[in-house]
Amino acid sequence: MQTFLPYADFTASARVLDVKRLGKQRVETLQVMRALTIEGYGWRHHRVAKMWTWRRPSLLAYQLAVCTEWRARGFTDTCWDSTLAEISRPSLADPDSNDLLLWEQHDFPAPVWLGREEIHRSHRSKLVSKDPAHYRPLFPDVPDDLEYVWPQAER
Repeated sequence: MQTFLPYADFTASARVLDVKRLGKQRVETLQVMRALTIEGYGWRHHRVAKMWTWRRPSLLAYQLAVCTEWRARGFTDTCWDSTLAEISRPSLADPDSNDLLLWEQHDFPAPVWLGREEIHRSHRSKLVSKDPAHYRPLFPDVPDDLEYVWPQAER
């Protein structure tokens, strides 16, 4: 389970993903949204869910970039509508929030960890290790053996 952010920009990150990872990102962002929203849902304590805690509008923005890129490549998507249904529920982290309204108004802060180079570099490294033929030309100077850098949930 992972949300791949080789760049601090969600659209640039989505555009660089190979088809396999791009398709999986749609599903994994939906799973993370459910982990942050539905009591007892699996993955709630996974590090990827924790990094998006209190950042559901940003997660939604990332998924929009992923689903938009998926459709631009000619594929059909059902995950976007499912995620919109999920985000209309209160967040477990902040049940009084109205994340969907914040997202629609573009009135939410980016995650504080977004833009930290060690995070994005670790994601580039994992991508190179998963599909060297696709990612090595894109990230020629990144080693393929870095561990993930997992940001903590920060308000």
